[in-house]
Amino acid sequence: MNKFGKYFLLATGFAFLATFARIPGATTNVHAQNRGCSVISLQGTYAWRRTGMNKSMGGPVAEMGLDFFNGDGKRGITRSTGISYPESYDWTNVPWPNGSYTVDPDCTGSLFNANGTKIENIIVLDGGKRFSVISFEPNKVVTGEGTRLE
Repeated sequence: MNKFGKYFLLATGFAFLATFARIPGATTNVHAQNRGCSVISLQGTYAWRRTGMNKSMGGPVAEMGLDFFNGDGKRGITRSTGISYPESYDWTNVPWPNGSYTVDPDCTGSLFNANGTKIENIIVLDGGKRFSVISFEPNKVVTGEGTRLE
């Protein structure tokens, strides 16, 4: 093997090692730093679905609907349908006159009901095209996802 081949092999091996080896002292950042998320990241109408368990009623929850985010931290009308055992309901409009939401720069946030009580935590995904949600209410174990309608 010539001198160039040896250097090329050495450089390739080092690049492979640096890519896959865990170097002591190196940290992996799990937060979406410098992505610039804010309340404006959630703007428009989103179709969503949620599933889980309502502990106070002792049964499953399955819901889907539409939610409107104003882009300024306020939520619009929600239209939803679903079942929260043992009750089910048809399409219903639920106004959120003072419902709000927050989005932090790391793309995490929270949803609040009309009286200001935190009800869910969210993660904004794909620059606001989607979000994941988990209930924050003590009697519900519910997760869901939403996708912005184009």
